[in-house]
Amino acid sequence: MDKEKAKRNLNAILEKMNDDTDIAALHEYHKLYRKEISLFKRSWAAAWLFMYYDQRETPRAESANIREYKKADKPAAEISLSEEESKRLFISIGKNRRLFPREVITLIMTKTKTQREEIGNIRILDNYSFVQVKDTRADEIIDALSGLRFRGRTLTVNYAKPKVVETDEENGA
Repeated sequence: MDKEKAKRNLNAILEKMNDDTDIAALHEYHKLYRKEISLFKRSWAAAWLFMYYDQRETPRAESANIREYKKADKPAAEISLSEEESKRLFISIGKNRRLFPREVITLIMTKTKTQREEIGNIRILDNYSFVQVKDTRADEIIDALSGLRFRGRTLTVNYAKPKVVETDEENGA
């Protein structure tokens, strides 16, 4: 167990609970929790839930730039970066996991120091996605997201292979 990571995760959970939680829904869960779990087992159940969460995904408190991005409510794919200053990344998750461009942006901004302006076009297909990013941030994003658990999957993130365009000569014409 990584105690420092666990402490950071617990602090992030508490911050999210205070800032982002639907209080009415939390109240309903709390009532069910109190009804179904005896007083003597409640803290153990809470500890097990925390352990389960901590071992699967690393929550992070939203950074200020994420909150500003959400407030601005920009369309997710509005920024286009030039081909000379950008790289396309492959991410091993897509529509089948109900992934949307905004979530890709939030994931990248939360796990790295990347700003919204450094993320370009996003193309989400059924099983994988492509993200255009500033070439200066590409390696940082790959390192931060590769192996990360997200939506029940371990992500694979790497440089996208260039599209192969067949010519008439290659087709035997």
